[in-house]
Amino acid sequence: MPTQYLSTHDFSDPDIVLAGSLIDGTGAEPRPDVALLLHLGRLDRIISRDALSPGMIQGARVLDLSGSTVMPGMMDTHAHLTFSALDSHDAVRKQVSGESDATLALRALRNGLAHLAAGVTTLRDTGGRGFVTLDVRDAIASGLAPGPRIQASGPAITTTGGHLNYLGLIADGAEALRAACIQVMDRGADYIKLCATGGIMTAESDPMRPQYDTAALAGAVAVAEERGTLVAAHSLSAEALVQCVEAGVRSIEHCLWQDEPGIFRFRPEVADVMIQKNIFAGLTFAGIAQMRFRSRVLGQSVPDDLGVWMTRLEARYEAEKEMLARGVRYVLHSDAGVRETPFGAFWLIPASACYELELTPLQAIRAITQSPAELMQIGEDVGTLEPGKVADFLVYEKSPADNIRNIQSPRAVFQSGRLTVDAGSLIVRTLK
Repeated sequence: MPTQYLSTHDFSDPDIVLAGSLIDGTGAEPRPDVALLLHLGRLDRIISRDALSPGMIQGARVLDLSGSTVMPGMMDTHAHLTFSALDSHDAVRKQVSGESDATLALRALRNGLAHLAAGVTTLRDTGGRGFVTLDVRDAIASGLAPGPRIQASGPAITTTGGHLNYLGLIADGAEALRAACIQVMDRGADYIKLCATGGIMTAESDPMRPQYDTAALAGAVAVAEERGTLVAAHSLSAEALVQCVEAGVRSIEHCLWQDEPGIFRFRPEVADVMIQKNIFAGLTFAGIAQMRFRSRVLGQSVPDDLGVWMTRLEARYEAEKEMLARGVRYVLHSDAGVRETPFGAFWLIPASACYELELTPLQAIRAITQSPAELMQIGEDVGTLEPGKVADFLVYEKSPADNIRNIQSPRAVFQSGRLTVDAGSLIVRTLK
């Protein structure tokens, strides 16, 4: 049987992928001229192209991407699939509160596809109304609908009048919080998401005020540990951040070292405990956090009511740079679905982070590939391109390692070794 050389327009599953350059997601320098040998949707071996023998190639379906760069599928650890990314927080709140479950499910599928087309092959939903996102997760996992791999928390747990209370899961105090954690676990959530402070999307809440004490947070962590999973805690204040660290949550979403609005102060002693407990900082580059990059680099205008953030962000990023220099583990995520943060524009997250935090492209890529997989406890399967792992990978004509802005438009997206997105167009296959 002769060798079949495929193009990315060929729906056949490749056995061998020839890559001009490989970014593996570990932070290592790109490897030139490699061959990825695939088997049953996973990477069997990665070898030098020169090491390919005629016997390996004979009869194989070979995808020749010699002029392209291959890297792992990206991962977004903080997104809201049922949200609409309208131009105000109030508008988003009214949308997610008012739509039917069926419409929310369709919206979630559409948002997931937009992220997939942009190269996000795995995402973590950090709060939708009710348990719609669990059904969407299961539909994708079963092959009923295309989309990225999803971990879902169901509704974020909050207090009466607290942040995201309109998602439908209220728990006031330690006992109620523990019961709510058990409830979401029993419903099939992948992990627990709770709101440790108020948030700017919920006008009646106070973003600086803790919503639970340390003991209550520790009770939630205990439930997660009993179920073999973790707690992700929304936190916008330094006071709540310290409580989350003491309680041992797995990830601090937003992780702001904020003493009062616009005033940030890094605490190295707290960061050291984060390192000791293997707590991840989730660094959010939603639309507001992208404003300086988008205005100064891309030349876009800033909405009038967001001008105050141009100054506040300076102090935020200085504190975060100190945290990263200290060695705290971190991921970069989008908060997609909130104001000014549409799905399908994930490239703005690593690009903004490189601009604001002075990351190298390879550091930013690791923070959206390997590090998220380790946070989500799925690093044995995804996050890097290494033997034994699922063959989720992206194809680029220009290397993101040379310029992070090259990450914007993947030429192709592969999931489990199969072409899923070709030049921005979804490949839909017949259900079996």
